[in-house]
Amino acid sequence: MNATITYRTGSYYSETDTANHIWEISDEQGIASELYVSISDAEVMQIETREDRRGEGLARQLWEAANAQLAIVYHSLPAHRTPEGEAFASAVGGESVTECHIDSCDCTDIIDDDPYGY
Repeated sequence: MNATITYRTGSYYSETDTANHIWEISDEQGIASELYVSISDAEVMQIETREDRRGEGLARQLWEAANAQLAIVYHSLPAHRTPEGEAFASAVGGESVTECHIDSCDCTDIIDDDPYGY
């Protein structure tokens, strides 16, 4: 089922210091699914689908729309994903960022394409 996708830019929920691409699918009850992608890093900041609309492919449609518009969108590092986020990343495929972009984070979850230094 295809849905109408809207695009805008804005802050990440109540934060005032972030800038994001935002894709949304709405219905008569409000926002059914939304995808926030960092403008600076093209990293997924949030993907959420309302519980009563899950399993309809809405999040995948948003992912595909974002990748069509930006050329590439990156998943966050595995250490920053919820179990649902991990399942989503596995289901839709795609690349992950290779370093953490959170200033206050001390995670060591770095993707190294060449872990042996060759």
